[in-house]
Amino acid sequence: MKAYKLLISLWLVQGVADIVHAANLPPGFAEVLVAQNLDPTAMALSPDGRIFITEKNGRVLIAENGQLLPDPFLILDVDNYNERGLSGIAFHPGFAQNGYLYLYYTVKGENHNRVSRFTADGNYVVAGSEIVLMDIDQLNGTIHNAGSMMFGVDGKLFISVGDGANGVAPQELNSLLGKILRINDDGTIPEDNPFYHEASGVYRAIYALGLRNSFSMAVQPGTGRILATEVGAGSWEEVNEILPGRNYGWSVIEGPIAGQTPPANYMDPVFSYTHGQGCAAVGAAFYNPEMQMFPQVYVGKFFFADYCQGYIKYLNPDNPAVALVFATNINRPLNFVVAPDGTMYYLARAGLGGGSEEDNTATNNGTLWRVFYTGSGAPFVSVNPQSILVSQGEDAQFATAASGTMPLFYQWQRNGSDIPGANAAEFIFQNAILTDSGSAFRCLISNVNGADTTLSAELRVTSSQRPEPEILSPSSGTLYRAGDVLHFSGRAMDNEQGELDPAALRWKIDFHHDQHTHPGLMPTAGITEGDFSIPTTGETADNVWYSIHLTATDVSGLSKSAVREVFPVKTQFHVTSVPTGLPVFIESNFLTTPVSVTSVVGIARRIEVLSSIPAGDSILLFTQWSDGETDPVRAFAAVDDTVTFTALYENYPLGKGTGIRGYFYDGPPFDPTFYEPYKFTWIDTTIDFNWELSSPAPIQLGDDFWLVRWEGFVEPLFDDTYDFHIIADDGIRLWVDDQLIIDAWVPQPPTEWTGTIALEGGKQYPLKLEFFEEAGGAVCQLFWSSGRIARSIIPRSQLYPEMTSSTNPTVTIPMRIYPNPVNDVLTIDMQDAMYGILNIEISNVLGRVMLRKIPEVPSGGDIQIDVRHLSAGMYWLKCRLESGEFIIVGFVKE
Repeated sequence: MKAYKLLISLWLVQGVADIVHAANLPPGFAEVLVAQNLDPTAMALSPDGRIFITEKNGRVLIAENGQLLPDPFLILDVDNYNERGLSGIAFHPGFAQNGYLYLYYTVKGENHNRVSRFTADGNYVVAGSEIVLMDIDQLNGTIHNAGSMMFGVDGKLFISVGDGANGVAPQELNSLLGKILRINDDGTIPEDNPFYHEASGVYRAIYALGLRNSFSMAVQPGTGRILATEVGAGSWEEVNEILPGRNYGWSVIEGPIAGQTPPANYMDPVFSYTHGQGCAAVGAAFYNPEMQMFPQVYVGKFFFADYCQGYIKYLNPDNPAVALVFATNINRPLNFVVAPDGTMYYLARAGLGGGSEEDNTATNNGTLWRVFYTGSGAPFVSVNPQSILVSQGEDAQFATAASGTMPLFYQWQRNGSDIPGANAAEFIFQNAILTDSGSAFRCLISNVNGADTTLSAELRVTSSQRPEPEILSPSSGTLYRAGDVLHFSGRAMDNEQGELDPAALRWKIDFHHDQHTHPGLMPTAGITEGDFSIPTTGETADNVWYSIHLTATDVSGLSKSAVREVFPVKTQFHVTSVPTGLPVFIESNFLTTPVSVTSVVGIARRIEVLSSIPAGDSILLFTQWSDGETDPVRAFAAVDDTVTFTALYENYPLGKGTGIRGYFYDGPPFDPTFYEPYKFTWIDTTIDFNWELSSPAPIQLGDDFWLVRWEGFVEPLFDDTYDFHIIADDGIRLWVDDQLIIDAWVPQPPTEWTGTIALEGGKQYPLKLEFFEEAGGAVCQLFWSSGRIARSIIPRSQLYPEMTSSTNPTVTIPMRIYPNPVNDVLTIDMQDAMYGILNIEISNVLGRVMLRKIPEVPSGGDIQIDVRHLSAGMYWLKCRLESGEFIIVGFVKE
């Protein structure tokens, strides 16, 4: 049987206040409300058992011994708009000794998030102790901030960064957005980070990429395994295992791969679910406490929640195919932690206007709960009824929340006596009169296993009537544009006091998006009028409006509110492309042209198209917009008139390359002439290697003191000036078109070098790259970039192998093989009869000989070899010439 939870609220003539929900828990579990009236985003448990809660408004609160302390630990001045604000916290493993804790927040007025370290002194921060460790990249919008932080078992700080409404950034190594970062406790970057040698500067902190808004992370004690929840876009929610260097797909892939084309190093979710089961995966905790309280079935399990559906589920990280329900009926679960004593705490955010299915909205109704296991089905009161003040003639509502084996029986009492018919979790006392004032109400809750009784709540009744507020401006029907200054004014009349003083008035402006609410003007008292500047950035949807609230409170404590709604002026803009049907990002939404967008006039918008798009055996390259602008990003303010943006692309055929040939030598690394003959040769599809402390072939080369020469041809896609970039540890030399453009033939740690040369598109240029490894790590990566293509590893399609003599690699042998790749018959074309072939041998990549053949045409002419019996893969063709030389050529069997 499942335990049943109820609710508590206050009844006002204006309606019921936001409800404090308690959860439906499994039999034998109970919970208690620890704190309420929160604006929560995250929490963390200090080593001494205190719970530190971050609020979006910049405050850090402490709950200690089941009570919320009255003073904040600290108050940060943050950008508290939309999803921005204070959103992450973590404790240093040595917090008990050094007092270090870490916060993630949006810097006010600077449009970026920040990670800082603070020092605690008891229940307060040490003044002036903030040390800024990292400033995250600029944001494109006010959503997808992430902010989860934790220390791994390796003592490193892991940081989750959202894509900031930039759908392109998660796949780029020159952006921190859409990533998991890993840094040392002092903000420096560990040299064993997976992209340390490929990236530069702060971007070396990237640990994993391809994430949209990985809201929560948890590390499993003992194993060090990291699981993280990922808030999805249109279709899927995910739980991901975070591993070094892995790519989680966004915005190329959402949800399980299921036939989609993955990026390099792609990692599928360990668990995912569709939006039919929820809309935002949040929260993350492993149940591995020092003391076990929950039943054994929960030990080692990973807990997560869905923000919209209000449930907490758990799964087995070793077999994560199925997630089972732990709790339901939670008003927007957000975050949870497991305490050393085996109890679990969770935050429920609630939210104004019903909360948000898409982001973290404004609230002062958040709650902190403690979940524990009793093993008993007896009732347990989680929430007590609250005292209330009403005006004579109004109704008063009392409510409780309890857990226990169903069914639960309720009996409300007034001044110790049963109230006939008051047998539900809620009780409404109707038409209160003055003589009812001072009455005490409580509830007895029972079931077959026992009983429990709530604390008493007092009803107070006054003869005063509620005041009548009136909003004078803006007038009904007023419309706004983003960037406008909205003037508001009002007053309130009271039967007893007449017109109320400004001190009795409180203003609040809420920004509505569909069914949820963001903060606009925070509650402001003591004025009869004011001005509110409508932002030009933020929510870009068009189903938005503002509501202006005026609340008046008289001397007796009675309140009443008036509201005025103000709607926007709207427009449209269109995005097209030539050719049509190409991807475009509008803010963080991945769409396909043509696209028509309705927008609020004046709001800042952002369009981005891709610089290059694969298209079969060619590539589409962005050239310009139809109005002549050449930046693929268009940032603009929506105007009253309809505007069309057309992105123009040109089609360039890809090359037919299969890679570039490498010759591997074992010998003194500084010798500029190399030692002949080479140990072996093969074709590398790209030059993108981090051998760490080893080599390409440890048996033949050992781990240290070896060399490689890659020779072949590179084919540019179009006419341009190209930058060739090499990251190397140790020495390198690069020739393109027989010009030495990079020369760094010295031992060195991973270092980037760049050479520049102008090339013609479609023409094959000789390329030679020499590399030596002395000792320690070994890295060699070859990139290119130009004004029209982003920096990237030179792809296989644009690299061609060169066929050379084994004893004199600089002599070109007039022979070619085709087709390559091959399906049925491989043809050898000896273009010069003086190079006769005595025999032919084909081996696989492991060195096993698959075919030996004496050619039927020993001198000159074409030789055909049937390779249909070979399975798909890479092979080596070895030809022994009449001169005694050997030619070794790689080919691919499809």
